[in-house]
Amino acid sequence: MLVLVALLLIVGAGLYVAARAFGAPIPGFGPTQSSITTTPISTSFPYAGVDITLVSARQAQNFLDDPNTSNDGMLRLNLRATNSSNVRVKWSYEDIAQLVLPGNTPVKPVFVKGLVDLAAGKTQSSIVDFAVPAGDALAKLTLRIGAANEAQLDIPLKAQADLSRYLPQVTPLNAQASYFGLNWTLTSATTSLGIAGEQAARGMRYITLALRVDNTLSQLAITGSPYDYARLKFGATAAVPVDSTLPLSFQAGASGVTGTLSFLVPQKSTAFALLFLPQGQNSNDQATTPFQIHP
Repeated sequence: MLVLVALLLIVGAGLYVAARAFGAPIPGFGPTQSSITTTPISTSFPYAGVDITLVSARQAQNFLDDPNTSNDGMLRLNLRATNSSNVRVKWSYEDIAQLVLPGNTPVKPVFVKGLVDLAAGKTQSSIVDFAVPAGDALAKLTLRIGAANEAQLDIPLKAQADLSRYLPQVTPLNAQASYFGLNWTLTSATTSLGIAGEQAARGMRYITLALRVDNTLSQLAITGSPYDYARLKFGATAAVPVDSTLPLSFQAGASGVTGTLSFLVPQKSTAFALLFLPQGQNSNDQATTPFQIHP
């Protein structure tokens, strides 16, 4: 009997060592989940034309469902992205998210669950984990969104943070122009760090111009592509549109036809002129509409 017990102990010990060597979980011997503290945040901000909500932050010594977990401090951010644009958007938080620790030290995620791949009108949730020293208070941490070559957003990890500087800003306008036999009205200019599916480059922002067009002619007016005739002048630069919803033609007698033109401009620029260029070698038809926006 004693020999049999000894053999069982030896075999059991051998199986335990083998199981541990191959990474198999052993009940009662593996790590345990530490206590988790959840802090609601519910802060929203725009990125690449998508609305992102930082739903909550969870702090613990470790997260057992994170394959790269640390055991001396972890932070998990729950994020929800809603695509209200009309284009598909896609990114990974591994590429655009950092956590800024006290002392202005940025760290990258150790684990991300949920590659963002959103069709128009869809919503998706993701989790992003960071290894954070257990002594770092949540209020002293900042989520930085945006790749190194993009316009970045610093989001404090606290509820009701003031993020107004990242929201689109609208400047009402009422500037008139005559071009291609049509009456054009520049009604507003909206500045933003992102448009549908795109985040502005570092130091830049988008300006989207809203226009209303009236055709008082008795014939169809075919203006063609705005990418060919529309420019936005600031300083010595005349920028080509990066996006447009203006039609290529306007029916006879059409009134109140609307569309937009979007341009990429320096963040500090406030004085502009919308240019409509001559079309054709012998055309003198052109227009210049100067305007200013809020700083």
